Amino acid sequence: MASYKDFTFPLNAYSHILCKDYGDFEYLHYGLFEQGNPNIKKAQQRATDLLFSHLPPCPCRVLEVGIGLGTTLSNLVKMGYDATGITPDTNQIRYAQNLHGESLSIFCEKLEDFADAQKFDLIIFQESAQYIDTATLFGKASNLLRDNGQIIIMDEVSLRKSSPSEPGLPLIDDYISLGDTWGFDTIKQLDLSSQAAPTNAYILDAVTRYREDLVHDLDLPIEEIDGLIHAVQNHLSKYNDGRYGYGFLQLKKKAPEQRAWVTEWAHSENETELLSLFRAAFGHEMLPAFWRWKYQGLDTLGALVRRDDQAVAFYGGLPRAVQLFGVSATAVQIGDVMVHPQERGVLTRKGPFFLAAAKFSERFVGHGKVFSLAFGFPSERACRLGTRLGLYEQVGEIMRVSWPALQARPSLKVRSRILKPDQHTIVDRLWNQMAEALRDQVVGVRDWNYLERRYLSHPTLNYQVFLVSSRWTGSPVGIFVVRILEDSVELLDLIAPPKHMPILVHNVRRLAWNLDKPLAYAWITAQHAPLLSGETGEITPTDIPLPNICWTPGIPASELQDRWWLMGGDTDFR
Repeated sequence: MASYKDFTFPLNAYSHILCKDYGDFEYLHYGLFEQGNPNIKKAQQRATDLLFSHLPPCPCRVLEVGIGLGTTLSNLVKMGYDATGITPDTNQIRYAQNLHGESLSIFCEKLEDFADAQKFDLIIFQESAQYIDTATLFGKASNLLRDNGQIIIMDEVSLRKSSPSEPGLPLIDDYISLGDTWGFDTIKQLDLSSQAAPTNAYILDAVTRYREDLVHDLDLPIEEIDGLIHAVQNHLSKYNDGRYGYGFLQLKKKAPEQRAWVTEWAHSENETELLSLFRAAFGHEMLPAFWRWKYQGLDTLGALVRRDDQAVAFYGGLPRAVQLFGVSATAVQIGDVMVHPQERGVLTRKGPFFLAAAKFSERFVGHGKVFSLAFGFPSERACRLGTRLGLYEQVGEIMRVSWPALQARPSLKVRSRILKPDQHTIVDRLWNQMAEALRDQVVGVRDWNYLERRYLSHPTLNYQVFLVSSRWTGSPVGIFVVRILEDSVELLDLIAPPKHMPILVHNVRRLAWNLDKPLAYAWITAQHAPLLSGETGEITPTDIPLPNICWTPGIPASELQDRWWLMGGDTDFR
């Protein structure tokens, strides 16, 4: 016989206090209390009654995500609903089927992994939504539901944005805005916070009262129980100060004809239509070889928006290894952001640019997601739009540093030579020195693997990579990467400790003179421009801001302000 004592902590503790107070229990979810009635079992039944009062009529195919004790699922079946439950907890499945019968249809799966050949009419998330990424929740629900199918979310929520250092519960406004992004209309919203809050007070009181029993009966360490008491106290304080609450949301999936734009993920098989979109958006071609080089090895290229089955917007992302204040991390470089000219009239949160950017950010960028942070090189106009829509905050800007070509004799101290493939260990050594010197910055990794792929294997552009070393000892000073243009030399990248970079710039200027070019120039983040300019360089704006994605909780802009090291080579288009 399955026992609630096998449940994971703290569900086993919650079950035990209910058993001690009432002898048995049917639910583990929050209750909705009537004033003057502290009975939690009756409050839990009121919550269940509210849920059932909003169910669509039979016949109806229902998926319950998270089954608790199986009571709700069993009651749905008894009322004639074609109901299925999913949970990743095998102990809960055993308990529910022992209590309600083996015929109860339950699958041991997470929502993220669940699939069914038949569509559902309703998906219920009763205190399970908070454990699922919000964008994933709506994406999976959209795939599992019929058109006009419904979602019911009955759960704890954040009522206002939390600090990035304390991510907290999903934001109620995000459920609504993301639901709209994914093609769901909100048809019912209830704030149940005041009715649900006494649940926390009951748990705190009961766990405190039964502290010794929980240790003895469930064989739990006293430290675990005291930690639970502290966590519930903290949770209750967030209810009291309005940070947390409890809500009911009912959303309805729009039929395709009701959705002006549909968002989805772009993959390699979308190449032809995305290159056509690029041509329409920017007025020139991108070679397929260049596109494939950029997105090589990626399963998901970015977020794609369609109207009438035609690609009308795209928001791409390219992973980039970085040193984030001295710690290895993965950022994403936003690129190929494009909207078809005929779709650029809607510059609001209903428009295709926002839909693509929000979809990408919600899945990939921020705390607990694939990428810790994002960067890109948008136009000033595009950055202003992203800022106005609440997607971006500016954390820096790109400047242009230019120098006149330098006529000078070869240095007696250093010499520059084309880098050879067998010198890859030197590249890694110089990169490590650079990373150590820039521990207070965010800087893209510039080791041999990066250098080889970014510059030496580029499918359409030619670069020259030079190693500068001591003429007397042969020890490496630094590496610079240039592209020879018709009227100038563009300095794309430097790999060296910052103190050696003026030496590299000197060599770039001499190279420009030897090639009969009047000047050399580089792009670099504004705070580092004086390091390169020296006395002869001129610093001018490029009108390229550096945005930080703020749509999803992540590293705050204040911590990233003027903290990036970026050059022209960090772009995907120079």
